Amino acid sequence: MGLSKIILNIALWLVDTFTFFIKTDEKRITFISLTANELKDDFYLLDRELKKEEYHIYYDLIVFEKGVVGKFKYFLNCLQQLVEMKKSKLIILNDNNYIVSNRKPKDTKVIQIWHAPGAVKKFGNQIKRQYPIRNYDACICNSSYWKPVYAQAFGMDENKIHVTGFPRMDTIHNADNEFIKKHPECKGKRLILYAPTFRGNIIDGFVVESMDFTKLNIDENTYILCKYHPLLEDIHIHHDQVLNVTHEDLYDLMNVSDLLISDYSSVFFDFCLIDKPMIVYVPDYENYKQTIGLNMDIYKEFKYVCTTMDELNQLIASDLKVDEQFQQKFVPFKDGKNTERVVEVIKNLMK
Repeated sequence: MGLSKIILNIALWLVDTFTFFIKTDEKRITFISLTANELKDDFYLLDRELKKEEYHIYYDLIVFEKGVVGKFKYFLNCLQQLVEMKKSKLIILNDNNYIVSNRKPKDTKVIQIWHAPGAVKKFGNQIKRQYPIRNYDACICNSSYWKPVYAQAFGMDENKIHVTGFPRMDTIHNADNEFIKKHPECKGKRLILYAPTFRGNIIDGFVVESMDFTKLNIDENTYILCKYHPLLEDIHIHHDQVLNVTHEDLYDLMNVSDLLISDYSSVFFDFCLIDKPMIVYVPDYENYKQTIGLNMDIYKEFKYVCTTMDELNQLIASDLKVDEQFQQKFVPFKDGKNTERVVEVIKNLMK
């Protein structure tokens, strides 16, 4: 354990000790996130529905920043989180949380609304990390396939994992379609969404393994829309038909795109609901499989997989089909009631 963790643990013990008088508000729900300072996606939809009930809703939302100042802000926020947790009957997370895993108040429950609707790559307790994940009272997932995966990754029993679907997927077909107005050069063109996952983590920093756009073989009627992880540093692209759209809305991009290319990202599980073809491009497949590890056999589960730019160019030029079996296996809910099902889980936790 490093010095910073020792100092944090001592500070948490002091805060916990000197706030012994705090009592849990049986109607209080607190949203906590380290990756967004405003309500978005699943959090936004759940907040909107929970406000219709007689709950007391609170928020602790920040974006972790690298550097000495950012780490100090995180340190102070950890102390604040502990106090918020002691006051709350329920904590709603979308990332793993150090306080929950190491000093969760005994009268507080925690539900994990994981930010990714599936897990091609191993994560959480499945990989080497700074602390073990534990102490979740509930977690949601898209299909029964994910129950043993999430149980291992989050250190919890499968019976605490609820197959509900993710709230934001209820809105996947409700995109504003403002993209073409912002980028008129894309009107009438074939649009390919390229959305690779990141390597690294929120503490040590993120990097991305991007394709070599100089070897991309596309005609003048095709544009590549690059959607990188929003926490990555700005990436500069030098190609007339490749646009960096990292800060555009993901669902807007999905709805205007004709094809998705990604690697080990969970974006596949959102995109499959739009009924368009998908390509897995993994030039580092053998190394990634051995070092990080995968939760699924991508050659078995995906219709189109390639490891070289030549193979990718061939697939892009082919007549690709929608992978209906993939959607049925991994994201079966298409009834628009995911939010309703998750709210029901939350109500049961609050009883």
